[in-house]
Order: sequence, then C-alpha cells, then structure tokens
Amino acid sequence: MADGWSAAKFFEAWTKLARGDELEENEMPFHDRTILRSSEPLLPPRFEHIEFTKPPLLLGHTVAKEEQMKETCATILKVTKEQVEGLRKKANDIPHQDMEMARASDNTQPTRLSLAVDFRSRLKPSLPPGYFGNTVLPTVTSKCVHGDLLAKPLSYAAGKIREAIERITDEYIRSALDYITSQEDVSALRSNFHIRAYTKTPNFLGNPNVYIGSWINLPFYGMDYGWGKPIYVGPGLLNDDGKSFIMSSPTADGSLLIALRLQTEYMDSFKKLFYEDMPR
Repeated sequence: MADGWSAAKFFEAWTKLARGDELEENEMPFHDRTILRSSEPLLPPRFEHIEFTKPPLLLGHTVAKEEQMKETCATILKVTKEQVEGLRKKANDIPHQDMEMARASDNTQPTRLSLAVDFRSRLKPSLPPGYFGNTVLPTVTSKCVHGDLLAKPLSYAAGKIREAIERITDEYIRSALDYITSQEDVSALRSNFHIRAYTKTPNFLGNPNVYIGSWINLPFYGMDYGWGKPIYVGPGLLNDDGKSFIMSSPTADGSLLIALRLQTEYMDSFKKLFYEDMPR
C-alpha cells in the first residue's frame, strides 16, 4: 500500500531509469515499515478519533442508501492564477460552501468535510524522505450546519479546515495507529477514497458531506519517460458524490484544476455558484 507521494517518487525514479540515467543514493526507496507501527504493548487511543466515525446523514434519513443510488456526474473546473490568488486572500472554502448552496439543504442540516493529511513531516522524528508506504491519515472538520456555512464569514469555514489539519500531530498519529490496530475489522474504517468500500456499515461521504483531496504538490508534470512530459494527470476514478481533487494545471501557469463528482441534479447550480463566488 502506498500513498500519492510514494507513487510519485516511484514514477520519478522509473522515468529516470527509462531515460538511461542512474538513481542517486537519496532517490532510493526506504521500505522498512517497522518505523511506522503501533505501540508495543498496544495502548488505548488517547484521542476521540472522529475521522473514523460515520458522517452525518440527511435530516430525516437513517441510512444513506437513497443518496448513494442517485445519478451522479463528473466535471473538471479551471481556476486561473488570478482567481487562486484572490481565494488565498479571502481564505475561502468555496467548494464546500457552494456544494451546500447547490444542494439547498435545510439550515439545520449537519455537514462535515473530509480531507487527507500527509503526516510524514508531522511525526517526531520525521520519516525518511524516501519512505515508501501510506503516510496519509484522514481528518474531518468538526460538525457544522448548513446555515452557519452560508451565514457566517468565510473565515469560519476556513477555520474549520485549519482546525482539522492542525489536529494531526505526532501524538494524534500514534494514537490513530493504535486505534486502527485495535480493530478486529479494519474494513469498517475504510472510506470510499479511491474505491467503493463494501462493508456492512459503509461510510458514504456524499450528500450532505464533502471530500476534498489535494494533488497540488505531487510532481507528476515533471516526469518524462523519454518521449516528453505528460499533458494531463488526474484521478482515474471519481466514484462518489461530493468527492473532489484539486490539482496543478499542466500549463504550469499557476492555475488549478478541480475534478469533482456531484449528484447530477445539483451540478449546474454548483458550477454557476462556483464561478459567481470566484474573485475576478
């Protein structure tokens, strides 16, 4: 099992060898998984790991099956360099807010945003740069309601995300590893990150919730097997409602691409709101 950064470094090494170059010592992968393991003896979790709890359901529903069965569609949106700079100044959470507006939820509808955090540099000591494996831990915002996301300042939504990311400390990561190890059936902890998780109690991340992943720092566009650099790199599967990835543009002009899947009935409204809210 490997995360996006490990995969990217593998492809970088592969392309270098394909061009007839040799790998430097610091480009060799580090495969010792024992440096990332649970406590011995196993300790009880020291935190409440809300990232492994079930996300909110639509009000009035006890299961997510109805939402899971709805038709969805995917799209790729472009955000220019100027728009990116404007968003940074506003500390905005436009994708989450606009999805909530497009879905036209009840103001009291609970929602949460899920994202993945690479914890390589958050461990003490940090993992070796060439560590090959999965160093991504899911994190989620504390629950908020639809009405607050729309009525409160933009900094409210950004603060929720910042709080979720800052939660991932060395102590929290060690506790999460112990929590995962203590579970008899770890499949129940899986989210539908890249593939749909078929479990007895699937955690549907879609309506009324949102998942955002970032590939901005993955160096895919610098890879060359000898016949030129790629013209597009993106997720091969966007399998669920509310799931999105923010990616660098192949033009290397500072613009971004956002690949997302949403229930078809809300897609047109989302696109309209997304670009209306975008700085000009």
